[in-house]
Amino acid sequence: MPGPVRSHRRASPLLDALLIGGLVFGLLLAYVVLRVAALALNDLFGGIGFLVVIAAVSLAAFARAYRLGRRKQRAADELRHWERTAGWEPAAWRWPWQSLVRWPDTVTVLRAYAKRVDGFPVRTGLLEFDDNGLGTTVDRRSGRAAFAIVALPRPVPSMGVRVHRLPGRLRDGEDEFLHRFQPVGADTDRLGDPLLRAAHLRGDIPPWTVVDDELFAFVPLDAPLRPRDLEETVRKAILVVRLLGLAVEVGEHG
Repeated sequence: MPGPVRSHRRASPLLDALLIGGLVFGLLLAYVVLRVAALALNDLFGGIGFLVVIAAVSLAAFARAYRLGRRKQRAADELRHWERTAGWEPAAWRWPWQSLVRWPDTVTVLRAYAKRVDGFPVRTGLLEFDDNGLGTTVDRRSGRAAFAIVALPRPVPSMGVRVHRLPGRLRDGEDEFLHRFQPVGADTDRLGDPLLRAAHLRGDIPPWTVVDDELFAFVPLDAPLRPRDLEETVRKAILVVRLLGLAVEVGEHG
């Protein structure tokens, strides 16, 4: 592997200061809004205006927590059913590139499954990461992600595609793919393939990495894990394999 999956850059003090400043500003703004609302409601309800605001905020918070709880429960039920019926076997698996990251324990595998899909041995599952644990293989510094690892027919040179998190404005005449993504590796024929690049630009495939005889990809999640997240991540990873021309030796067996 040409380098660790995660970025080696330390967190920016300026970025931390901006985040803290934004949080303080948000809290002050929320206080002002609540205060103004309470004063306005005092005209309607007398001295209980502030209590009306507190009750409304509490009700909204309860409703949101209830909806989130229901979503998590439905997702958990779907996942249990999928585990019983979809043919995936639980796989004991740990993050295999731990020695290649600068700070340990920034990526944790929470669950993993194994199965053959379209002739490929595949592993998929859920992981969580923090402190920029996945580097620019994803568009964020921390969170949870579905992953897929596809075993290739043979080892190939290490390569991959990374994402530019803040690409800015596309300039006239600029290559949109290079504006939004960074190819990594020396196999220019594969990395320059128009079909591969078009798939990235459409969002059909995520950033990915090839190391020896494995291709892996991560898809960040903004909601509780559902079976379709795993199936889609696997599908996208296998699509990358096919676009790279690495599936030729698999054939129809398996």
